[in-house]
Amino acid sequence: MSRVELQPCWVLHRRAWRESSLLVEILTPVHGRLGVVARSARAARSPWRGLAEPFIPLQASWVRRGDMGTLTALEPVGDSVRLVGRALWCGLYVNELVLRLTARDDPSPELFTLYGHLMLAMTETGKLAVALRRFELALLDLLGVMPDLAREADSDRAVLAEGLYHVDPERGPVPAAGPGRHVFSGELLLALAHDRIDEGDLAARSRALTRLLLDRQLGGKPLHTRSLFAGPLLNRTAEIEGDS
Repeated sequence: MSRVELQPCWVLHRRAWRESSLLVEILTPVHGRLGVVARSARAARSPWRGLAEPFIPLQASWVRRGDMGTLTALEPVGDSVRLVGRALWCGLYVNELVLRLTARDDPSPELFTLYGHLMLAMTETGKLAVALRRFELALLDLLGVMPDLAREADSDRAVLAEGLYHVDPERGPVPAAGPGRHVFSGELLLALAHDRIDEGDLAARSRALTRLLLDRQLGGKPLHTRSLFAGPLLNRTAEIEGDS
């Protein structure tokens, strides 16, 4: 049996278990993603009631024997990140993305830092789409599956801003004869490659490209949180903001 004391963590997901407990997926810098049981966390007098929730910076202690750990301590280390409206939906989307694309027990301090920065960035008015795109691209890069958008896949020639390119999610850009499915401007590809996504409407325009790249890694299985954007008002706002 292993024992871990007061590790920084974020809750990615939790669900009810038995009469008053929770099954919780947490993200930590040293131990990666793992599942823990929060016993009696839903009980009326539990000090953890309302604490094992997404978007609250936490410290957790646990003991572990086998696949699941058991929480022994849980405490906040700062104010919860107040996500409302579209920012809340996008936070849930990011959590599902991390759950789907990462494995348990695969430590990544870089991902933990990236996630924390995203939580703060999503509270800034008008920067939601930019924050999301940067996170999606950085996550793909951390996973080692981000193609080089600045070079042609077949020839290794530099992508030209004035060109059009078909993007293969695994190989990268290939010159295209004209507009079409999965065809993007060289200007957009270069902006993403050089982290200039905050210029003009590039964050909104890059939504289709990041979705193409992510969907390949998701194996064609849809994200449940994308259904949250299915309503007319949410779709209309998504088109304007370019979210998820």
